Amino acid sequence: MSTELAAGGDGAVPPTGRRLGLLRVALDQALDAVLADVAPAHPELRRSHLLIFRFDGIEGSTAAELAAHAGMTKQSMHELVTHLERHGYLRRGPDPGDTRARPLHLTPAGLALERDVHTAIAGVLEAWRDRVGEARFDALWDTLQQITCECAPLVDLADLRARRRR
Repeated sequence: MSTELAAGGDGAVPPTGRRLGLLRVALDQALDAVLADVAPAHPELRRSHLLIFRFDGIEGSTAAELAAHAGMTKQSMHELVTHLERHGYLRRGPDPGDTRARPLHLTPAGLALERDVHTAIAGVLEAWRDRVGEARFDALWDTLQQITCECAPLVDLADLRARRRR
């Protein structure tokens, strides 16, 4: 197709549209919603910190393991971990089996933050389910599992919310 036809004859080139970007838009919207929910109680938290807490439990993980799981560099994850450590959410401890490893341990504030983040994630998923309907949401989840080869079932959202009260 010529540039003139693609531009509609007036020379203006239309936006190219999204191809792989819709999944990123959904992730961005979800992270923004989670941050908006937890930020009042945790004002030092930034959107990038949510990458650490989006998985079920970080207790005993190393920064390198979290970096690999989140698709980040070790250096970037180290900065996030250092920030959370400085603000009292976690501490690094020694690993008796590996002198180079420094497993992460959540403090009481870190455990509360983890519960708050997981509750906020449950809220986002519930909102998506309400918006598109249960059958379409479940089909979307199944499709995403097939695409990503991540076959763990969706955690029960009511159970995830109940963790906050514990």
